[in-house]
Amino acid sequence: MRIQTLLAGAAMALVASAAAVSASAAELVTNGGFETGNTSGWTVTNDTVFAGVAAPAHSGQYAYVNGAVGSISVLSQTLATVAGQSYDFSFWLQNDGGSPNSFTASLGGVTLATFANAAGFAYTLFSGSVVAASDNATLSFAFRQDPSYWRLDDVSLVSGAGGVPEPATWGLMLIGFLGAGGAIRAGRRRQAAAAA
Repeated sequence: MRIQTLLAGAAMALVASAAAVSASAAELVTNGGFETGNTSGWTVTNDTVFAGVAAPAHSGQYAYVNGAVGSISVLSQTLATVAGQSYDFSFWLQNDGGSPNSFTASLGGVTLATFANAAGFAYTLFSGSVVAASDNATLSFAFRQDPSYWRLDDVSLVSGAGGVPEPATWGLMLIGFLGAGGAIRAGRRRQAAAAA
């Protein structure tokens, strides 16, 4: 019975250390779902006449909508990235179709996705991993859609699995591993003593 208690404690310590690793992968994008009903947290530059927040959305009530005519309109946000660290990105994109149109998503100058005169498509998930080229990189989306609109929703950027854990995370992981090792060692001693 005591061995089970020790093993349960060790399991809890490992769960706590895993939770600490997950917690360090915090969302970096502000208002990625545009559920504030506006573009707060974002900067819209160039052609802003046909840009805003409206329905239909991929999820929730709102999405970012852009139909820049004759030029490129940019939606951007500077994020607290660390140069050389890996990040997981995702966003949902819809294109109403028609030409000319173009779209480019990038993080600090690294292209994540790009289209030129794309056919129309329903909301589609785009995701992957990217290594930040600089600290405080800018996530940007460049749009042109003369006859219609692009729709963007559920934008996310989090620290990827390749990131370096913070010192507090290392400490929690160490405590978890030491606790698990101690519980296993104590369990073996008790089993050896019971068998003798």
